Amino acid sequence: MLDAIARPFGLLLMFLYNITHNYLISIVLFTVVVKLILMPFQMKSKKGMMRQQVLQPEIRELQKKHAGNQQKLNQEMQRVYREAGVSPMSGCLWSLLPFPILIALYQAIRKPITVTMGVAKSLVEVSSKGEAVGAIAKKLAELGFDVRNLASTQIGATKFINDHFEEFREFASEGLRQMDFTVLGLDLSATPSWHIWEFDWSSASKWWPAVGLFLIPILAALFMWLSTKISVWLQRSLPGGVSPEQEKANNSLMMIIMGPVMSLLFAFALPAAMGVYWIVNSVVSILVDIFLTKFYARTMLVDFAAAEERRKAREAEIEAKRQEAERRRVENAGVESGNTSKRKQQQKKKQESAQKALEYQRNLHPEEPEYEPSRVGTRRFARGRTYDPDRFSYNGIEGATDAVSRIDEDLTEEMEEKLERASLPPETSDETAENGGNE
Repeated sequence: MLDAIARPFGLLLMFLYNITHNYLISIVLFTVVVKLILMPFQMKSKKGMMRQQVLQPEIRELQKKHAGNQQKLNQEMQRVYREAGVSPMSGCLWSLLPFPILIALYQAIRKPITVTMGVAKSLVEVSSKGEAVGAIAKKLAELGFDVRNLASTQIGATKFINDHFEEFREFASEGLRQMDFTVLGLDLSATPSWHIWEFDWSSASKWWPAVGLFLIPILAALFMWLSTKISVWLQRSLPGGVSPEQEKANNSLMMIIMGPVMSLLFAFALPAAMGVYWIVNSVVSILVDIFLTKFYARTMLVDFAAAEERRKAREAEIEAKRQEAERRRVENAGVESGNTSKRKQQQKKKQESAQKALEYQRNLHPEEPEYEPSRVGTRRFARGRTYDPDRFSYNGIEGATDAVSRIDEDLTEEMEEKLERASLPPETSDETAENGGNE
């Protein structure tokens, strides 16, 4: 599966090597060509990121306004992006594209015979026991090459074939070619070592191949860090500025160190050609980033001005609505709203009935003092402002208490007479019985 994905990149690498006959130059040209092929995607991504930068002032304003309501904030942010025609995910595609390219290039470097040259896999097939099965594999075994690792890597076999190509010329019709990985004394198919203390420092011809490979991962990490810093600087110089959260993220240790450290570790674990690719890719990315920033800067200024106009128009509309609402509130301050609940309407009717009854009582007995339900003797507020002694009769109309008191007195006298008859002596009770119980 990986070989099928890496095959187009291997064909491109082989095409460039056949033109230049230099593995280093072919890697550099390969990086540039891939960048040019992916340029439309990077341009779209860069434009989307810059247009998002234009909207940063409005986004920061929404974050302050809806700080406590994340759902409302997301809805408003989506509205702003939709009106501006910007997708928040527009910058994610470009950040994911380099990974498949790295995997494909690594596969092409690790298997140059089948992936880069396009030789059939059956010619280099090896059994599970490590025995040569394919024709090229058998030829390598006859010449003393160990073919047990041929299934995992073909770099060593490619070097061997390059040094003994006359023995393998018969397979040229199958696509087999000479490929020299050595450039300026550096074997780009070898893995760099960081064990400096193990280097042979006796002569330049011995220490230069090891030191040169050691410098490749260092340069890869350095240019990766430089690319990150320049990208952050270009973002900060754009109109609209950078939000405090984004500024903090850009200056975070992970943002500055993680990428270079990862490239350093991978460059020491993979063939040196991968480190060369990272170096060239970082340099080209810096140049492309600067060019696209300058290219879109003019249109971005126009977009920024349009965004500012939209933001000011929206603010003016909101302020006009607020002033209109304030004016209506002032005009309707003395007008009672008819949109009340049933409970409020019932309370209002009770208050009106009580007020009418009080007015009627005042007109009927104008000489009597004003009725105060909460007053008891000289203690005006003895039982509270809302206390009403007549609350259970006649809606608090004066005179109801006297009528109720007379009824209570009649009932009390009747009860006392019954109790007295029930407590008469026995003889009185017998006389009463003899008289027929008429008492």
